Amino acid sequence: MQQKSSSSKNTVEMYGIGLFAFIIFLSTLMGIPVLPGLSSELGASETVIPIILSASLATVVIAQFFTGILADRYSRRTLILVGAFLGSVSSLLTIFATGWVQVLLLRILAGIADAIAMPALLVITSRLGTEQPGKFFGILRSSQGMSYMVGPALGSLFSLVSLRAPFLADGILSMVAFLAAFKLIKDEDRVEVAHDLSVFKGIRRLLQNRTVYKYLLLGISGMFAYGILASFVPTKAQIFGFTPWQIGVIISAGALVHSIVSFVSGSLSDRYGRKLFVIAAQPVIIISAVSLIFCNNFTLMLIAYSIFCIGETVTFLLSFVYASESFEKEYMGTSMAIFDSIIDLSLAVGPFLGIIVFGISNRIAYPFVIAIVPALICLVVSFSLPKKRTLNKED
Repeated sequence: MQQKSSSSKNTVEMYGIGLFAFIIFLSTLMGIPVLPGLSSELGASETVIPIILSASLATVVIAQFFTGILADRYSRRTLILVGAFLGSVSSLLTIFATGWVQVLLLRILAGIADAIAMPALLVITSRLGTEQPGKFFGILRSSQGMSYMVGPALGSLFSLVSLRAPFLADGILSMVAFLAAFKLIKDEDRVEVAHDLSVFKGIRRLLQNRTVYKYLLLGISGMFAYGILASFVPTKAQIFGFTPWQIGVIISAGALVHSIVSFVSGSLSDRYGRKLFVIAAQPVIIISAVSLIFCNNFTLMLIAYSIFCIGETVTFLLSFVYASESFEKEYMGTSMAIFDSIIDLSLAVGPFLGIIVFGISNRIAYPFVIAIVPALICLVVSFSLPKKRTLNKED
């Protein structure tokens, strides 16, 4: 009875974490629809605008190599509060930006905010989800997926008022999240460890665990392909004359699928085992990505991209579930942050390679072929994964 009560308490707290994660990720997403226009208005050239758009993600990838250590040394709630506060400040200051350089620096600050908060969120999720890691990581990633769908939509809506209105709305929302965090996030896991692990020692310690390479491959299989398809599905749609609303529906549908599948597959993997889900997800990624080469109308592309997001989501989610159980608890923040950054790096590398191949060949099909290479490797490797199951079927 006491165990069930503790599990229910953890679940309630995890939904609070999920709500907070949803709000904090809006800080980097709500402004996306207006950033090109605002940057151009402030004097940014066409070559600078993509740099501004990607500045936040690039900052997260780099900064998490350093900020993960903080989650092992300091109060996780404090780090999350700092992240929420910086996210709010970055958005509110954007309202007063008078040049594109200021916007760029504030996007970097938003990335730092996410890099401080994310490792702490991952560590808390791992702690709360000891008995049901799939379900709890599913809640976190589902919340993140919803922010990817709602954030740009809200940004587009507020842009009808002005190009700076989305940043005001986001700044206020992030400050509300900062205040709500005092209630939503418990500070029960006081950190006693004061390890002197440096960044490079942390990387070496992580990679000394050979099983981690398999789990990294899982995450890369999903994110590498997603990065390419998220760039080239809209590109192909534009080539075939799709309207902006059709392209928006396709991308939003993918985000919705990511959110739903994260929630559902996480819980199911606890009950029936993760290995089966990982193995099944690879053919889904491969077949749907290849089929997108031949999809030339809106309906088929919408269906194929949505199916692809099912496979990508399952693989990405379960890579973290597997990894969380293999990391040393006292170095969980360091390990999780580095693990997340390496996978996020593949999210940036994928489109870069796709652009090079497309530029050389001038064939839109080739990036889609490149996208499935990690999944082909992962399909073979996944048969050697342990069959993890944390719940009995009758539970």
